[in-house]
Amino acid sequence: MVTGISIVLLFTISCLLVFLEKYMGKYKLPVYASIGIALILIAGLREVGIDPDSDNYEYTYHNYSSTRFLGGVEYSFLLISSILNHFSNDVHLLFIFYAFWGVSLKFIAFRQLSNLWFLPVVVYLSFYYELHEMTQIRTGILSGIFLLSIKSLADGKKIQFCLMIILGAFFHISALLLLPLAFLDNQELSLKKRIFWCSLIPAGYMAYMMGATVLLQFDIPYIGLKLANYQAAEDKGIGTISINVFSPKTLFTTFLFFYLMYFHDTIKECNRFFPILLKIYAIGLFSFTSLGFLPVLAERVSFLFETVTIITFTCAYYTLRPKWAGMLLVIMIAFVYLNYALPYVSFHLLWKGG
Repeated sequence: MVTGISIVLLFTISCLLVFLEKYMGKYKLPVYASIGIALILIAGLREVGIDPDSDNYEYTYHNYSSTRFLGGVEYSFLLISSILNHFSNDVHLLFIFYAFWGVSLKFIAFRQLSNLWFLPVVVYLSFYYELHEMTQIRTGILSGIFLLSIKSLADGKKIQFCLMIILGAFFHISALLLLPLAFLDNQELSLKKRIFWCSLIPAGYMAYMMGATVLLQFDIPYIGLKLANYQAAEDKGIGTISINVFSPKTLFTTFLFFYLMYFHDTIKECNRFFPILLKIYAIGLFSFTSLGFLPVLAERVSFLFETVTIITFTCAYYTLRPKWAGMLLVIMIAFVYLNYALPYVSFHLLWKGG
């Protein structure tokens, strides 16, 4: 309960700061940093059990030397656990470590990818903070590195981008799925290219309806084991059983993609990274529906790619005038996602009777 109230309070404060930003002058940076520190402390000191994964993290942290974890979790997690255990066996030390890097890397990336200070924070607090810093903490560091790598990718520094993604794989192996993005460029989208990227959305639904199961036919080292673990979790009833590709949230996310695509020419003049962010956004939407036959994988992969929506949703600000209307639009979008994120974080604790 306290964690949820703290997040809502910071969300509300950040929304107010959006309208005060132009008056803050030299105080923007210290206020911005203060919010980041608060987010690190909230995630780092949260109660074990308030999210679906923290119980497992605590058990692994205390039993990092057990061979049962080999192949099931990144070696980096075990290595970090072994180091931190020398200082304390309290799992909150681990939470603080991951929260510090997850939040810090994203806050640095926000300043690279947007000229707005607090709107990205509002969007971040609405969903991805709860998902990555409060739940999927290993992916939290990866997604921060991923956002930082966007600038290198947009500038054509492919090798630098790949090296950063490989670094991200040290924290979560799913980073390897991002390497093919090196083939993308940041060129503005012509009409033909817009049609192509928009066509990925119906293509994903077609793949879902056809029941595509090709991936399961291949025994990919390590990845195959992860898929088998996910499938086993579903079979035992402790994992996601199904996903609804026509849910209000999915349809709303898809609608926002087409809305932002419509304003491509307007937005790219205000944010030079917008074309490549929009392409990655499209890949994320395609991943969710096309991999719907394996729900856990669909969610993990699509959420990773769609980390860029923290910035793309912020770009909706440029589609309305006066400026306050654009600010309200982004805040309304963020509020929709906040309603999905907070119950997800608190449900596990309520289910346990906490």
